[in-house]
Amino acid sequence: MKKDIPQRVEELEARYRLIADNLVDAIWVMDVQTFTYDFITPSIEKISGYPAEEFIGVGVSKRVTPETFRVLKEALDEEVGLSQQGITRKRTMEIEMIHKQGHTYWVEITAKFIKDDNGRLKVAGVSKEISHRKRAEREREALIQKLGRALAEKENLIKENKLLRSLLPICAGCKRIRDEDGRWWPLDAYIKAHTNTDFTHTICEECQRVYYGDIM
Repeated sequence: MKKDIPQRVEELEARYRLIADNLVDAIWVMDVQTFTYDFITPSIEKISGYPAEEFIGVGVSKRVTPETFRVLKEALDEEVGLSQQGITRKRTMEIEMIHKQGHTYWVEITAKFIKDDNGRLKVAGVSKEISHRKRAEREREALIQKLGRALAEKENLIKENKLLRSLLPICAGCKRIRDEDGRWWPLDAYIKAHTNTDFTHTICEECQRVYYGDIM
C-alpha cells in the first residue's frame, strides 16, 4: 500500500528527530479541499505556542486572523486556477497568525502544490517567524511619517518666518525702519543696504506744493 505524504514526512521526521526538534522554521502539509493541516513539524510550538498535535486536523481559519484567511483563500483560488492550466509554482506570502496566548504574530510562508499518492491536491510549505522584521518595518514606517510631519512643520515655519521678516517695523513718525539688531534706519538707507535697489531722488507734486508753493 502506498504511503501518503504526511506518513513519509513523519518517517523522515522520526529518522532525523534531532533535526526536526531543533528546526527554527515549521514545515507543514495542508489539504486543499478541507483547508486543514495534515502534518506540521514540532518546531511550530516554538513559533505559535501550539504543539503540533493541536495543528493537525485543525482548519487554517482557527490559526490565522480573519483578514489573513480571506487573503489565503484568494491566493489558493488563484493557484488552483493556474494548477488546472498545468502551471505549478512556489509562492511566498506574509501572513498574520494567532498565538496560543492570544496575541498575533507574523510568518513568511513559502509553499507550492503537490499531489499525494492518491492524487489528492495538497499544499506543502515552510513557515518562518518574522514578527521582529514586521515590527522593525512598522517602526521605520512610523519614523518616516514622523519625519514627514516634521519636514512639513519646518516648511510652514520657514514660510511663517519669511512672512514675519517681510513685515518691517517702521516708525509712525519719522518713517525709519528698525532692523533685527534694534537699529533704526532711514527708509532709503535700509532698502539700499538690504536689497540691490539704488535710489534717484525726485519730488512728488504734493511736496512741490508744500515746499515750493510760493515759487510755483
